[in-house]
Amino acid sequence: MTGREITQMAFELKEPPRLPVTVIGGGAWNVHLAGKTFAGIKEDPEKIAEVFIQAYEGVGHDLLWSGSNFINYPIHFLGCPIKDDSSDGPALLGTVIKSLKEVESLSIQKVMQTPTMQGIIHSHHLVAAAIGKKTLVMPTQWAPFSCAARILGVEAVMTATIEDPEGLLRLLDFSTKLTWAVLGPILEHPDILGANFSDPVASGDMISPPTFRKFAAPFLKELVKRVQAKGKYAMIHVCGDTSRILQDIVDIGPNCFSLEKKVDLRAAKRVLGGKVCVAGNISPTGAFLTGKPEEVVSEARECVEAWGKGGGFILTLGCDFAKAVPLENILALMSMKR
Repeated sequence: MTGREITQMAFELKEPPRLPVTVIGGGAWNVHLAGKTFAGIKEDPEKIAEVFIQAYEGVGHDLLWSGSNFINYPIHFLGCPIKDDSSDGPALLGTVIKSLKEVESLSIQKVMQTPTMQGIIHSHHLVAAAIGKKTLVMPTQWAPFSCAARILGVEAVMTATIEDPEGLLRLLDFSTKLTWAVLGPILEHPDILGANFSDPVASGDMISPPTFRKFAAPFLKELVKRVQAKGKYAMIHVCGDTSRILQDIVDIGPNCFSLEKKVDLRAAKRVLGGKVCVAGNISPTGAFLTGKPEEVVSEARECVEAWGKGGGFILTLGCDFAKAVPLENILALMSMKR
């Protein structure tokens, strides 16, 4: 069976003939491996696609997040300066707006009419055309709450949850529309089988469960429904300790939830097992970054043992990983595909 088929079985809560294994994120690692910079490839869809294809050919992911580390560009095209002159993930230099009173000035059309944005969208299709029959190609985008935090600023969004909730909800509505405007055309390719929504600002380390339920969950649920209405898989990644919102994830209803090392897999299985596929949760900053391959394998085995039998599990990292991770450590993780 192909990695794509193996991953599909996991998403469908079945137990495949072997363990699905992947890395999540990795855009900066891919660009660094290719000896490129983001600025040097962002204008050329074929060059963007090539760094993802080359990484897949060297690693062999069962699931590949296309467009990883390119997701700040829609915010940049809204009007935020960006630093992208290296293989580090492009960094936003400030915010797009200073106040929620400026939400009405934001233009999705401005983003979508930018030729570079159209090229980035096309690059996903090129990746899918090249390797989408072998691995499950899944574009990743910011979830609305985290997108809003990039448009307005994290601190301002946190303050708005208390001082101006209605204004924040308007920004979240815009963020949802922006995410879908970018993602909708990407999903038109038949070999792109789903989408991931990354929501680091919705971390349990940053907001309470009630705040998550009011400001993050409804918009995630809307996007999950839109993806699934196209007959495709929806995945969510939330950083940090998400132990207290696991039941909320069931209610949102993605096909897969990606969680960090801070979440106990046994506890996650008690809530999500048989309901939502779980992807996780090797630390990207521990042995994977600085240890030996055998240490990576040891931690991977601990994750597999913690989840146990029954399927609905993808072995992967708890979050995106640094470009400095040695190839041999990634290959050690891939050796778990048995």
